[in-house]
Amino acid sequence: MTTTPLPDIDREDAGLALVSPLYVGSPAVQRRVAGALLAEWGAAPRPDGLLSQNCYLSTDGENVWTYEQWTDPAAYRKAGPQEPPEPLRGLGANGADLERCSPVAYLRYRSTVYEPASVPTAFVAPAFDTDGRSPQRAIIDALLDGPLAEASPGLVAAHFHYSLDGGRVLNFAEFTDGAAHDLFLDSARAQVTTRITNDMPGVRGIGGRRYVLYGSVVTVNAAGS
Repeated sequence: MTTTPLPDIDREDAGLALVSPLYVGSPAVQRRVAGALLAEWGAAPRPDGLLSQNCYLSTDGENVWTYEQWTDPAAYRKAGPQEPPEPLRGLGANGADLERCSPVAYLRYRSTVYEPASVPTAFVAPAFDTDGRSPQRAIIDALLDGPLAEASPGLVAAHFHYSLDGGRVLNFAEFTDGAAHDLFLDSARAQVTTRITNDMPGVRGIGGRRYVLYGSVVTVNAAGS
């Protein structure tokens, strides 16, 4: 087990991604919560199939976002996690407990890496509500084969996931920095992605926050680590 600066989102042995947002309200609480999560991960035994646990801080200071990689859903179920997880005790505003919800389970469907030599420092997680598997795949294919087929300055990679319950799509996008993300948001390409989303039956864009990576814990003896 070790700490690594950047997780490998498109690693081939990852057959399940678990995503958990946690509203914390302020940058000070963000840091306390992120530190507590990393300590919790580092102290716990590493079950078979757990590949990595990654903690991100939203740049607006309000959220902590975690992204876990497992080999497959069966390994996660075998590990017997408590759902929802225990609250984080005394880490909220004025020492209140922070309730945690069960993670959303995703499968990474398609990834495009535009700048393999670049190091991302800004991570954006736009999401879409969807009405089943067909709209999930349709919006991903339409975006990656359309406006996101070619590189945009500073866009390092786009990793599209669909939730196993059919209700959501997640794009884990990596940018060189926040300025590159701002440039993309102001581009004609971003306007096209919005139009495609708005016109796609069974799909509703719900936006997403920008994050920085706080820390990761990786199982070093897992395949591909």
